[in-house]
Amino acid sequence: MTKPKLSIGLPVYNGEKYLERALDSLLGQDFKDFELIISDNASTDGTAEICKAYANRDHRIRYFRNEENRGATWNHRYVLDLAEGQYFKWAAHDDECYPAMLRRCVEVLDQADPSVALVYPRFEFINEAGEGIMKNVDPNWDRVATTARTPHQRLAHVIWRNYFGQGIYGIVRVEFLRQASPYGRIVPDWIKMAEMAMLGKIIEVPEVLFRMRRHGDNTAVQFKHWRDLLAWHDPSQKRRSPLVPYEMVIVMEYVKAVRHTPLPLIEKLLCEGLALGTLPSRMIWFKLLRMSGSVRIWLQAMTGWKWLSRTGASSK
Repeated sequence: MTKPKLSIGLPVYNGEKYLERALDSLLGQDFKDFELIISDNASTDGTAEICKAYANRDHRIRYFRNEENRGATWNHRYVLDLAEGQYFKWAAHDDECYPAMLRRCVEVLDQADPSVALVYPRFEFINEAGEGIMKNVDPNWDRVATTARTPHQRLAHVIWRNYFGQGIYGIVRVEFLRQASPYGRIVPDWIKMAEMAMLGKIIEVPEVLFRMRRHGDNTAVQFKHWRDLLAWHDPSQKRRSPLVPYEMVIVMEYVKAVRHTPLPLIEKLLCEGLALGTLPSRMIWFKLLRMSGSVRIWLQAMTGWKWLSRTGASSK
């Protein structure tokens, strides 16, 4: 049997509210040569019924259901482990894609230099009803594309630009993902984007082709305490008492990713320095921006600096 060119991995847990719209947007793509791998993390709502119905209608869907919820991190790794395509894309159960998204990203990746690891499109935010929102978000944020020559230059760019993490929902060459570090305690987003930057170049498709949904059940909104967020990544964390806060876990995961990446020693040292120094500074800066409220609005009005309008939470 011929292997598909692209594998799409969709990890899901209790996603019935938006899942059908996400599946329709993927199956309605004008690029057809893909498999859709759905891994259901023991959902307790109608997710299983939805997935089975779609799998019966479309042979490209491979549906797997886990006996227990093993956490978002395990589920993201599992769909990648099952992938058979040359290219790979993660998909979320609550996001949507315009019909040309896969085709445009594949076209660019096909024509790109082999050093390009990831291609992603521009994006927009939508609400629960699929309507466009947050029109005032500075379009220069989340512009993580970089063709810088050295890994540490690309990593520095991604650390400061990657906020909502939408770039990792583009299309990746599988061989780059195979070189990346084993999954740690938290799911891809920032970490995997940083790894792709260290391993290769990143290209942006200029069209808006991806729709990221913001709603009350987004991860960063749903889990107010970092211990709960760690448990969402890995349910075994419920039985532990983490010694460091979530922000430090992120920094530690960056450092582990750098050490695993097959880079020359000097590049590893430079990238590790960025993870230990630049990353905490970035986190503090964005937290201050979120907390500054009216002061930030006043500064934006006085200076005209659009980036001061940056608000909201990153991560799904």
